[in-house]
Amino acid sequence: MKPKILILTPVFKDWQNLKMLLIKINMIFTKKIKQRFDLLVVDDDSRQKINYKKFKFSKINKLKIIKLSNNLGSQRAIAVGLKFIQKIYIKNYNVIIIDSDGQDNPSGILKLLKKNNITKSPLAVRRGQRKEPWWFKIFYELYCLTVFIFSLKKIRHGNYSLLSFSCVNKILKDDGIWNAFPPTLSNNFKNLSFITIDREKRYSGNSKMNFFGLFYHALRVFSVLKFRILIFSIIYLIGLYIFLIEKYILVFFFLAIFLFLFNFFNFILSLNNKRNYLKNYKKIKVYGF
Repeated sequence: MKPKILILTPVFKDWQNLKMLLIKINMIFTKKIKQRFDLLVVDDDSRQKINYKKFKFSKINKLKIIKLSNNLGSQRAIAVGLKFIQKIYIKNYNVIIIDSDGQDNPSGILKLLKKNNITKSPLAVRRGQRKEPWWFKIFYELYCLTVFIFSLKKIRHGNYSLLSFSCVNKILKDDGIWNAFPPTLSNNFKNLSFITIDREKRYSGNSKMNFFGLFYHALRVFSVLKFRILIFSIIYLIGLYIFLIEKYILVFFFLAIFLFLFNFFNFILSLNNKRNYLKNYKKIKVYGF
């Protein structure tokens, strides 16, 4: 039996962009995929009155909007959405996660579905060219490099992905999903496959990501990878001890303190993930058709 399709997207005050995205998705499903889909929108406490009936498109079978009581950020909004899917929906679903602002090109949905027919493995979209300011590109590359140095993992994909229902169940067992979705996805599936699609500009409005947002996102990613980072930190400390202890004892001392604090913070950040996850999930309100 052919799996049903469920699209999950987090929204924070981007309702006009979501409408533009759905127009394009509806066209793709009408002309190429020729199948209806369910839509799950996680409203990240936008505090705006929305007439959800405006999102009735011909290829949308069912629409559910989850209203969060607090602004949690897109990563945690996705986590809440996946928890809702696990509890409410049946097994015969493929879940496609896509951002609502237009930066995830909806044409990638067709590519994801085609590759899924071949691989039957979880899929993620790697970002090709990015249409963001030069400073963001530089700091993003530094962030990717830092993640690789401390974990030997290349995480160059975002939220845009396709998961089977069984993959949703598996990833929800990892408390790290409350902090960051991409590294949790990478951590849990060795058979994770990729397609590459260029990152587009927002349909309208300004990006909510800035330097501090990227920095905070990096901290959350590190907390998800805390065990790998701890292992490689110990390896690096042993190497530093061998090469620095005789002549550069002070340098070794400060580097050791830095790595200790770095790892300590990673574990503290993830300590209460599960409790906060369930606490926020219990406060959701759901409406739709």
